[in-house]
Formats: sequence, C-alpha cells, structure tokens
Amino acid sequence: MRQNRIYITGILLLFAFLSGRAQQPRIDELECRNLKIGYEKTLHMIFPTPVKYLNMGDENIIGEVIQVCPSVIRLKSTVRDFKGETNLSVVTEDSRYYTYCISFDEGAQAVYKEGGTMPETAVLPVSDEKLTHVIYPEKIVYVDFGNTTVQVEKAENVNNIVALRAVSPFALQTNLTAITESGRFYTFDLRYAPGCERFSFIVDKQDTKKKQVAILEGRERNTRQKALLEKEISRRPKLLTNIRDEVAGMRFCVTNIFVDNDILLFRFGLHNRSQIGYTIDFIRFYIQDAKKRKKTAVQQLEQQPLFSFNRPEEVAALSSCNFTVALPKFTIPDKKVLIIEIQERNGGRHFYYKLKNKQLINAEILFPEIVGKP
Repeated sequence: MRQNRIYITGILLLFAFLSGRAQQPRIDELECRNLKIGYEKTLHMIFPTPVKYLNMGDENIIGEVIQVCPSVIRLKSTVRDFKGETNLSVVTEDSRYYTYCISFDEGAQAVYKEGGTMPETAVLPVSDEKLTHVIYPEKIVYVDFGNTTVQVEKAENVNNIVALRAVSPFALQTNLTAITESGRFYTFDLRYAPGCERFSFIVDKQDTKKKQVAILEGRERNTRQKALLEKEISRRPKLLTNIRDEVAGMRFCVTNIFVDNDILLFRFGLHNRSQIGYTIDFIRFYIQDAKKRKKTAVQQLEQQPLFSFNRPEEVAALSSCNFTVALPKFTIPDKKVLIIEIQERNGGRHFYYKLKNKQLINAEILFPEIVGKP
C-alpha cells in the first residue's frame, strides 16, 4: 500500500513538473520600427509584396491598401499633433509580419520603403494664380494629395498629365503622390509659391525624349462624332424621374444615363427656382465607400470627364438648363457609390448625390443598331 502511494506521488510530481514547463513558453519580442507621420501630408508605405492585413492601434491614424497597387498602403493622421505613440501592424503576401511605432512630426517624410531607401523628395511650386502641370512617362492609375489646400485633377482627355492649383495660400507643405500603370511610384512635396515662373514639369525626362509627351485618351471623340452624340441625346425623352436632389431653391436631377461603346454619358438638369443666380465652381465624379469605416482612410477614385455638351457656367435666377457630361465607361463595385458633387462658387448650395450600380448598369444604348458590329 505504501509503495502504491509513493508511486502515485511520483506520477503527480512528474505531471506537475511537466505542466509547469508547458505553461512557460518562450516569448521573443519583435523589433518595432519607428515612423513619423504629419497632418498635412499623406504617408505612403511601400512593401516588397502585396499587403494582406493591416491594423492601426488607435484612431489617431487611418489607413488603406491601394487597390491598384496592393503592395502600397496609404496612411493619414486624423488629428494635428497627436500626443504619444500609436502602432501599425502589417502582414504581406510572403507571410512576413511588420510592426511600427508611429508618432507625430509635421516635418516627417511622406514615403517609407520597407527594405530599401527612397530618393530625396523634390519640391514643386503651386499657386492660386496659375495651373501647375506634372507630366508622367506613363498612364496614371492612382493620384493622392495630402490635403484640400491644393486642387488636383487629371488633365482632360490625357492619361499622363496632372494639373494642380492652390485653392488658397498655405504655409505648411503638402504632397502629391502618383502611381503609373507599370507600378512606378512618384511623390513630390508641394509648396505655395505666388508668382512662380516655372509651372510645367516632366517626370523622368529620359523616358520622354520626343516632343510628343502627352498620352491621349483612347475614348476621345472627334467633332463629327460628338455632334452625332449630342443630336441623338437631345431627341431622347427624359426617363429617370427619381434621381434628384434639392437645396435652397436649386434642384439637381439626372434625367438619363447613356452608354456608347466605351463611354458613359450623363444628362443632368439644373433648375433655379430662387431669385439668386447659381454659379458653378466645379463638378466632380468619384467612387468611394457607401459607408465610412472606422480606422480606414476614405479613398476616392476619381472619374475624369472626357467632354461635355452645353455645360453652363451659371444658372440664372428662375431659369433651368440641361447639359451632358461624358465619362470613361465603368461600373461601381459592391458597397461603393458614385458621388456626383456640384459646388456653388461663393455659396452654400452644394450637391453630393450618391448613384448606385443598379442605376448605372441599366444605361440606355445610344446606337443599338451598331453595337457588336465591327
């Protein structure tokens, strides 16, 4: 009996010993790289392989994987001069895990390349008096600007030129980032320079030795083709009656959506029922998430107009106008919407209409008898 107790006690001691060892796994701390981020500039991080996961420690920063170039992420500080540190975790396609400690510094670099270095960022001047044009060697597939002190848009009917203008004077530098169709990454700092004498710049000039440096849109229509489109659109009845919005006596409506081969044409109506004229500052088209997610930067995919018919500068008091805008053909992904934004100059009657994909895919075919024929 005593021998049995000794035997059982030995087994229990051995089990306790083994259990104690099992509860003490080896833990190694991973190196955390230090990064700085500012408020005026967008920080882009470039990884060797596509990013599969990212997460931010708190809401001081928001981030998103760039859809057209998934090895790049876009980060923004949501507050100016946040205190302390937050962290960022990233997993890439090659199963590598990266972790970063991020603190605020308005003078921080706007690009970080994992496992490599980036050349010093060039500075481009912008003003509110002249347009600055940046000419890239290839078609541009992604553009980002640090903040809204600078208005950025792709040149009409051209795939590789970006036009910049300062909305108003600004003191702190912001930045411009672009990615071309081959995945080449470019970023520039932008400073306000009133009266600047240089306002046209060619990127990677060795790639653009010829005088013809612009890459024209393949969807461009000649004068005769545009005249046929305009005539056909003008004779079509207005079919859409529920796509409209109204602000302070101004009514905006989408009356028709047409498709002609590789372009979409939107016919709009603006009706001014007030005693004050409505001057259009700008019209924008962009795709973004239908609902804003926490800790995620709102990425706007611009849809640049190709041409327009009868687009007004102003809608006089107690009057109406109809006009058409042509865009490259596209569809809207799930959980996203097309924003049609119209801003009034020196006023507050702005429109932000959200168009869903189901409204887009039922577009009217302008010339059905020739669709599908060579």
